[in-house]
Amino acid sequence: MNPFFLKQSHRHLSLSLLLLAHASCPTAHGLVSSYGGTGAFDGIYINQAIGADAFYQDGFFGQNATVANIEAGLIWNGHESLLGRVSQQIFHPSITGQVDWHATMVGQAIAGSGQYTFQDGIAPQAQLWSGAIATNWTSEGGDYSNSFAISGNSFLHPYYTAMVAGIGGNRADVFNSSWGFTDPSGSDDITIALDGMMRSSGVIGVFSAGNSGPDANTVGGPSSGYNGITVGALTNTNIRPIYDQVADFSSRGGSDAFDPTTNQVIPGIRATVDIVAPGDNLTLAFYGGVTGGHIVGTDPTNGSGQFYIPNMAGTSFAAPIVAGAAALMVDAGKLYGVEEMTNALVIKSTLMAAATTTQGWNNGQTVDAHGVIRTTQALDLAAGAGALNLEQAHNIYLGNSQLIGPSMYFTSDSNTMGIAGVTGGANLEANGWDYGQIQGGANLYTLAGTIQAGAQFSAVLTWYAARGFDVDLGTVNDESLSNLSLELWLLDQVDGDRLVGRSESPWSTSEMLRFSINETGEYQMRVVWDGMTYQTNPTSSALTEYGLAWSFDSASTSGAVPETSTMALTAWALVFVVHRRRPSFKA
Repeated sequence: MNPFFLKQSHRHLSLSLLLLAHASCPTAHGLVSSYGGTGAFDGIYINQAIGADAFYQDGFFGQNATVANIEAGLIWNGHESLLGRVSQQIFHPSITGQVDWHATMVGQAIAGSGQYTFQDGIAPQAQLWSGAIATNWTSEGGDYSNSFAISGNSFLHPYYTAMVAGIGGNRADVFNSSWGFTDPSGSDDITIALDGMMRSSGVIGVFSAGNSGPDANTVGGPSSGYNGITVGALTNTNIRPIYDQVADFSSRGGSDAFDPTTNQVIPGIRATVDIVAPGDNLTLAFYGGVTGGHIVGTDPTNGSGQFYIPNMAGTSFAAPIVAGAAALMVDAGKLYGVEEMTNALVIKSTLMAAATTTQGWNNGQTVDAHGVIRTTQALDLAAGAGALNLEQAHNIYLGNSQLIGPSMYFTSDSNTMGIAGVTGGANLEANGWDYGQIQGGANLYTLAGTIQAGAQFSAVLTWYAARGFDVDLGTVNDESLSNLSLELWLLDQVDGDRLVGRSESPWSTSEMLRFSINETGEYQMRVVWDGMTYQTNPTSSALTEYGLAWSFDSASTSGAVPETSTMALTAWALVFVVHRRRPSFKA
């Protein structure tokens, strides 16, 4: 494996604007934006902006979920928003595992919790683990280093511990990683290894897309893999003070694809960003100690844990917001006691199907000569499925169901919470989700009753690329990529069933349809097996598990929809110098 650049996905660090926590604040609780108010602590509350209150009102704050943040350094548990929050530190014995300012900000965004209203992360009661991969930081001049080294052991240990080995019999439910390196085709051993561990463990992996936008093909590894959730950053427009526009700096597709059967790179063919979340003008916990990336100088806080830094921007901080959102869903799923609810593919599909369209959102839908809406792109290249919307995710995931005790709940007629079996079903509600499996033909999902014209339809199908990692042999395997499609049909017993829409992107593990229903009638979704995009082992099983989530919303919260128009890892024993993104300074 060749040396690569590894980067933390932040953009701004302004030491001149460090602020003490003790300021007058509104009564709302949550992660705070320094945008939309008169100061750093009275702007938009991110938890409210993304709709997390829908889960909080049901008592879900992440308390039954474990989130591991794995990046260069460790979260500082001495900050007032993180006191007692980090229950496990994970790093290989060969490294020191240094506390880092970047990891501290990310940790607060995931699961910070304190006495002040602006301290709570998205999942403020989740178990928080902190993993470090850096063997050391390398000076490049100035107080903050942009490069650090890793080894095979230092990299693998926290990921393997969080996803496979576990601690005390427990594994992480979700991990967040806000770092990246150059790998637009998602074919580096590191990217494949993480894809393999996510697939085998079922742990939800969340990655920052990077800050190399607005150019295309700028998502790097491990975010450019197939099996995690890749997150871009939202900023605000001057017209509406909400996070509704993808930030220019946010990395995006179309990304390259690598065909392991031909060893050829196919340029610009993949949509690699899955979803976007607030990633600009954030006020976050500050660690000023001279460890981790802060390699020289002095601590401007004198060790105080009461300092915050405003105006932070980067996909590094959008990703942990999505990781916290996934933790809220895991928390609910565990208490409901429905095993499929905590399936990573179900949660990924639900988050994406619930997403709000951003300004200029376009997933490449066109209308063919037969009036069928088609897309070979599936997702918007910059925004993926759109902006994180937990209120709508709650509607799809839980609907109006009520939890009355662990594994005891009343169902409602507002959504379908999974279907018996793995091959589809009938009499489905207008909102819902399912876990399924397919290896040929099509699985049918027939809606109950009539869908009215004008309803906003949104559906997402996700599955895994068959990638593997053998820790004993130290090898990765890129075995196969199934080619699934998602269709919507109008059922008509007189004139025959008619195809309405089809998402067919062969170099993807996501399909998405989003449009307004033009004709009142009975509808059916179909998950279609279209064979293999590639298969390096012709004798391997074609059975593919998937998650499907959908919404037919007559009062849609999803916004207006645009008009349709085998490799060895032995080299990992070496130490590589890797680089973080250079922070820029602004007042």
